[in-house]
Amino acid sequence: MARILQTWEARARQQVPAAQVAASPALRDSLPDMLAEVATTLAQPVPQQALGAREHALGRKHGRERAMLSAYSLEQVIHEYQLLRQVLFEVLEEEGPLSANDRDVLLDAVQVGVRNAASEFSRQRGMEAESGRKALEEAHTQLEQQVQERTAALTASEERFRIFVEGVHDYALFTLDPEGVITSWNFGCVRMKGYTVQEAVGHHFRMLYTEEGRARRDPEDHLLIAAREGRFRGEGMRRRKDGSNFVADALITPMYRDGLLIGFSKVVQDLTERSMLLRERDLSRSTVENFRVEREVRERFIAMVSHDLRTPLTAAKMSAQIILRRPEAQERHLEYAARVVTNLERLDRMVTDLLDASRLREGRALTVELSHFDLTTLAREVAEELATVHGDRFLVHSDGKVEGHWSRDGLRRVLENLAVNAVKYGETGSPITFSVHRSEHRAGLRVINLGKGLTPEEQGALFGHFHRGQEAERGAQPGWGVGLTVVRGVAEALGGIVGVTSTPNSGTTFFVDLPLDSRPFAKEKPEQE
Repeated sequence: MARILQTWEARARQQVPAAQVAASPALRDSLPDMLAEVATTLAQPVPQQALGAREHALGRKHGRERAMLSAYSLEQVIHEYQLLRQVLFEVLEEEGPLSANDRDVLLDAVQVGVRNAASEFSRQRGMEAESGRKALEEAHTQLEQQVQERTAALTASEERFRIFVEGVHDYALFTLDPEGVITSWNFGCVRMKGYTVQEAVGHHFRMLYTEEGRARRDPEDHLLIAAREGRFRGEGMRRRKDGSNFVADALITPMYRDGLLIGFSKVVQDLTERSMLLRERDLSRSTVENFRVEREVRERFIAMVSHDLRTPLTAAKMSAQIILRRPEAQERHLEYAARVVTNLERLDRMVTDLLDASRLREGRALTVELSHFDLTTLAREVAEELATVHGDRFLVHSDGKVEGHWSRDGLRRVLENLAVNAVKYGETGSPITFSVHRSEHRAGLRVINLGKGLTPEEQGALFGHFHRGQEAERGAQPGWGVGLTVVRGVAEALGGIVGVTSTPNSGTTFFVDLPLDSRPFAKEKPEQE
């Protein structure tokens, strides 16, 4: 580590103007912590997961310390990380090339450090300007000369903030008011997104999202998450002025004054070039592995489907044969015919789920039939039907009617799939709760059960195609892993979202959030002729 620090310091003093006048301790003190975090990450069994757990802290100390050195600009801070990346690879590869995985972890770690340092640098400089404003308010009753001096200091601070933001070209840095209207726009935004300052400022930042993202209300959801959790960070498709799309890594941070939300800052990086390089590198080595895994999943899935489809077919066949072989027992023919119908309906539901899961895997949206109905009434109907099979353990909580335009059949399948999932993997005999609620423009549905809960890793992969959790794979519970895929497909077809929250040994909650009117989002089934 000492050699990396010495080499990096020498280059920084040569190439970064502010580093030429900084004392050695001030220049180097924040880097050992970051290098130690990177070394610890590389030593973990799964470095990428370990990096994800540490990414919030990497580079933040460096960004805070650089913000306190007035000679530094944001571009110089980013340049220091570019030098660090060069030195890391030069020193670590002297004895031989690093593995592809270690190179990826180092690249991602430095990238996370750049983003966090830039965000922290911006936040600290913004706090400096805010501190100046508070000082002006407190000094209002003092001498006029002090007021003028404070005003001049504030003006200088704001000017420094404007200069360093406008001087960054590789990152889009802009601010929003609490409603999401753009209030500032740096040159990096102009270069990356194509809109001039005059075209961007005063407009809602939803114009920067794709049509699909706007339909899902991604802009509003991202601001809500940032305000609730203190930050939003994610990758996704964004739209330029010319209509083209690009892959972006975005960080949204709320800004407060006297405890009140006054807006948001947003840092955006264009990942298009990086994504193309990674795809080209990974394509050849991942193709063979993908084929192998897909073949194993397909073979296992076909075996399960063959077994499960045979069960209702066999039951229906046996009931029909009894009717044929015992024509004289007419008093029991209705009973056997009902069994035939019940098993054929079960088979039809299984085939429908398979077909819908296949459509979703191909990237096609589900078609639905919309009508106006009360979601609370539907939840009670499903609870009563399930109680005849699984016992009187289903509860419905609601403040009253929650009416809207949705697919009645689709939401019935959502409730049934989530409830059956809760029966299979929840605590035996414990209550299963359907909770229905409404906000101003949205409706919410939750299915809550007690049990072991899910790990964060399981939650992340839960809605994947043909995915089954670890508990399901270890146990004897039947299933194909398509139920939650269909749940997500129905929710998205109605313009909604689905998610899960779970705590080990405390239970699991699946939630579905829907617009009150799904007609603008849904692809309706064609009318029968």
